Amino acid sequence: MDSLHTGYSTNLILIDTSIYTLYINGKLKNFKSENIGININKPAFFNVDHNEEDVIIKTITSNDELANNSSNFMYPCFFEDSNYEILIEAKSEKNIKVYHISDDINKNIKKLGNCLIGSFSFKGEIGHSNFKILVEGKEDINLTIEIFPSKMDYMDDYYEIMNEINEEIASLTFNFLGSTYHRAKLKDVEYQTNTEFFNILKTIYKDLFKALNRIAKSPKHELCTYERTQDINKVTRISNNTSTYMSKHPETLLKSDKGISINGQTYMPRKVIEIKKENTTDIFENRFVKYIIRSIVKRLTIIENNLKEKEANQDEYLKIIANFKKNLNTHLNTYYKNIKDIYEKASMSLVFQMTSGYKEVFYYYTILKKGLDICDDVYSITPKKIWNLYEIWCYIKLHNILKEIGYDVVNYGIVSFKDNGLSLSLLQNKEAVMTYRNKQGETIELWYNKSYKNLPTTSQRPDTVLCLKTKSTDEKIYIFDAKYRVFISNGVVGPHEEDINVMHRYRDSIVSELNDKYHFRYNTFGAYVMFPYSNEKEFKNHKFYKSIEKVNIGAFPMLPGSYGLIKDHILKIISESYIEAKERLIVHDEYDNYSKFKLKNIMVVNIKDDKHLQAYRDNKFFHIPTESLKNIQLGVEYVAFYEPKGKSNIGGIMYYAKIKEVRKYKRSECKEIPKDNDEEYLRFELEDIIKLDRLIEPVEYGIRLIVYTTLYLLKNAYNVHELHFKNIREIDIYKWMRNYAITNNAKLIRHKDYYELGKNKIEILDNGKLKINDKVNDGRYPDL
Repeated sequence: MDSLHTGYSTNLILIDTSIYTLYINGKLKNFKSENIGININKPAFFNVDHNEEDVIIKTITSNDELANNSSNFMYPCFFEDSNYEILIEAKSEKNIKVYHISDDINKNIKKLGNCLIGSFSFKGEIGHSNFKILVEGKEDINLTIEIFPSKMDYMDDYYEIMNEINEEIASLTFNFLGSTYHRAKLKDVEYQTNTEFFNILKTIYKDLFKALNRIAKSPKHELCTYERTQDINKVTRISNNTSTYMSKHPETLLKSDKGISINGQTYMPRKVIEIKKENTTDIFENRFVKYIIRSIVKRLTIIENNLKEKEANQDEYLKIIANFKKNLNTHLNTYYKNIKDIYEKASMSLVFQMTSGYKEVFYYYTILKKGLDICDDVYSITPKKIWNLYEIWCYIKLHNILKEIGYDVVNYGIVSFKDNGLSLSLLQNKEAVMTYRNKQGETIELWYNKSYKNLPTTSQRPDTVLCLKTKSTDEKIYIFDAKYRVFISNGVVGPHEEDINVMHRYRDSIVSELNDKYHFRYNTFGAYVMFPYSNEKEFKNHKFYKSIEKVNIGAFPMLPGSYGLIKDHILKIISESYIEAKERLIVHDEYDNYSKFKLKNIMVVNIKDDKHLQAYRDNKFFHIPTESLKNIQLGVEYVAFYEPKGKSNIGGIMYYAKIKEVRKYKRSECKEIPKDNDEEYLRFELEDIIKLDRLIEPVEYGIRLIVYTTLYLLKNAYNVHELHFKNIREIDIYKWMRNYAITNNAKLIRHKDYYELGKNKIEILDNGKLKINDKVNDGRYPDL
């Protein structure tokens, strides 16, 4: 809990009765709320229910004075993170107690002399909070106050967050059910409101009624055997229990010439027990269908009553609900009129799995129930625990951003089945992941509460992890941690410094082991705090926003309508290649700056065709005419094979190997690829051929014959252009040129000393400036 910085404790509420006087004290203004400029001078709900006539009720005003209050509103002075004191001064010997739903508040209120006194805070819970004053065990006063958030606007941000969470979770559930059951109608219908039950029912309504009508036309029935008392002349089959019946009912026996002999007399019974068999529809399956119909009607009635209580015009929805209820009640009052209610639980019979009509009704009921289960969970958390609410909203907002920029959900990992419905990991604080894919096949994973274990130091569990995956095994990990906290210094709003330090800890702790088992590399490319603040323009000047560009650690403001900065950054990191992203890391990995760009120990050679490449791989060698390679560059340790584009392949670089030795021989001496030619060749004997994690794709010009590059660039390049990077400046310029080429449908070709971008010649000078069409500029990217 954040401590209060300014103000003084004053009496906020005074309630005076004949039995006691109640005081609630605290600070009139909240430091954070005042500095951010939210929840100021907005009416707060206030209500006192009491049994006495002569009760004085006073509340604080904006002038810091107590005034009589007979309304249901007061000055907003109760906040989620502030401290308050309660004092009840007794005027008699009667037993007085205070009750609040929070055990922490109840435990902190102690009796001292003839007073009850205690201090408390609301610990991040907002909305209406209720205090009950009990006198001799009976409720005397019921006091309700309204608690405001201190870091977001109560009427705008808070309710918008609630609505967005409810709508998005309902939408996730709806889409999850559609993809799970493979029903086209559920897949194609878009979710548009936040009443999940009502929308799912609207979607399945016609099919549900078709199934109910199918049951009504041909209901399941059973042949039921039962016994009943009947006149003997009407009986066709007498039960063995008749003798027991006659012994208990001798009045039914009449003297007769024939019949049963009893003590020398003959008797004939007037009534006997008859065995009767007939078909009945009053069986478990039909009772359960009746229960389903009644459950839906009951739920619709609840929704109907809630709509009627709202001031907004809800006639359209009320008409739909009335029609639904009318049709459902028709079934109850006709086909199921003589079907008994079901009370006990029973295992599901095969009828609901096999019989047409019944299995469809049960299927739709399952969908409705799963939707209700998840919505009940959502509504149970949203009025309270705003820090948890904010964390969930941040995750959902990142989810929406990924969808907005062109990624489709391929795995709804945060939603899963459980026995009694659906489980949403966001509400259960469990580890889960959503998986996305774009049109190019690139995959993104958005983790919630991902746990990193077996690290060299301690396990880590950030709120949200964005993992970018390419077609290769490379992963770029970015941490987004939601912190419902703000720090204000000299009027400047930002995150807490210790939260930024946690981001450094995440990046430094989350590492992976390299092949030698002794060295590690950093997997986290960036780590950011998300905190509740809406002024993005102002935050651009904050040091923790500027630090993102420098060290890729910092913060983003996140509230409804204020997430443009984080969206732009996600677009940026998604578009970066692996090399570009790695260059943002300020820590050392297995390569230093020299080995990344200067140590050109890889000779990239052009291979004639598939046949030659296969021979080189199978026999671990490579050869080239001495005339073509008069002077091998000093320091070459590896050979990489470039295969040009052909009719049967896409070309590129996939294999490389370390050179074992080099010798000269005549071409005719090559037994692996025989040829009658005495031309002198250089033969490179190689160690094991190594396959790269990804294909280095060709570009327009390919590899003419031989080029040189570094091992770092070879392992991290995505296309041939990237083998020639000289420094991080060239990487940035190349990214700009590539984006320009894509946007303007222009060709990008790299020559030995310059780039050709469309009709423009671009040179990168040693000082980092650009020479465009023989004119030197100041280094900025011009509009060509």
